[in-house]
Amino acid sequence: MAEERVNSNAVAVSTDDIAEYLRFAQSLVRQVGKELLSRFRTDLSVDDKSTGHGFDPVTDVDKKVERVMRDAITRQYPAHGIVGEEYGDQPGNGLTWVIDPIDGTRAFMTGMLHWGTLLGLSDGMRPIIGTMYQPFADELFWGISTEAGYRHGNNQTTIRTRRCKTLPDAVMGTTGPEFYRRAEELEGLTRLRNEVLFTRFGGDCYVFAMVAMGQLDIGIEASLKPYDIQPMIPIIEGAGGVVTTWEGGDANQGGRVIAAGDPAIHAEAMKLLQAALV
Repeated sequence: MAEERVNSNAVAVSTDDIAEYLRFAQSLVRQVGKELLSRFRTDLSVDDKSTGHGFDPVTDVDKKVERVMRDAITRQYPAHGIVGEEYGDQPGNGLTWVIDPIDGTRAFMTGMLHWGTLLGLSDGMRPIIGTMYQPFADELFWGISTEAGYRHGNNQTTIRTRRCKTLPDAVMGTTGPEFYRRAEELEGLTRLRNEVLFTRFGGDCYVFAMVAMGQLDIGIEASLKPYDIQPMIPIIEGAGGVVTTWEGGDANQGGRVIAAGDPAIHAEAMKLLQAALV
C-alpha cells in the first residue's frame, strides 16, 4: 500500500494520489498557458477591483482562464473544492485546489514577463502540491513536501535553495514598496533593505520561484492573498526553503509573508521584522 500523508484534520492523501494530482496540475497550467500566450501583448479589457485603495487590475483573460481551470478541475475531481482569485470559493471534500490565473496582472497587462499561472492543492491543513507556469518563457516550477523541480521546454531538473547564513550576503526580492501599506510594514522592509546586499523590486510570483531556485535568498511581501502564496509554498519548501508570516506563523492565508532559502537567514530576517512590528 502506498504511504499516506496525514495531518490532524487533514484529508489523507497517498503518494500515488499526490503524483496523479501533480501531473494533472502541470498539464492544466500548461494547457491554459496557450490561451495566455495568445493574449499576451495584445489589447486587453481591464477593470479595477480596488475598493478605494490603490489599483487592483483584472483582465478579461484572468477571468476566462480561471473559468477554464475551474471547469477542468470540476470535471476531473468533482468532489474537490476550489478557491480562486476571480470567482471565490467552491466547497468540497477537504481537498481544495487554489487558483491564481495570472499572478502579476500588472506585468501581464504591460507586456513584461514577471507573471505566471499558479495552481496548488491543499489537504485541508496545508498546501501539498504547487505549480507555477510562465508560458512566454516556457518555465514550469513545481513542488511537493519532499522535492521541487523546474522544467524549461523538454529539460527538467530538481531545484534547491542556496545556503546563505548572513544578511550582508543576502539578495532579497519583493514586488514593490507600495504594497507595504502600514508604517510598521514599511519599517520592516526598510530594516531588511539596510542589511542585505541588495534588493530587487518587481517579480510577483517570480520572487518566490527564484528563492526556490537559489537565485534569491529572501522573498518578502506584505499584502498577499491565500491564492498568491499557497501554490508557491510546496515549491519553496520542497526546494529546502522556509516560508512563514512575519510573526513566524503559518503563511497559508497570506498577509505578511517571508520566504528564505536558508533557515539561518530566515531567523536573522525575522528578528528585524518582529522588532519593526512591536
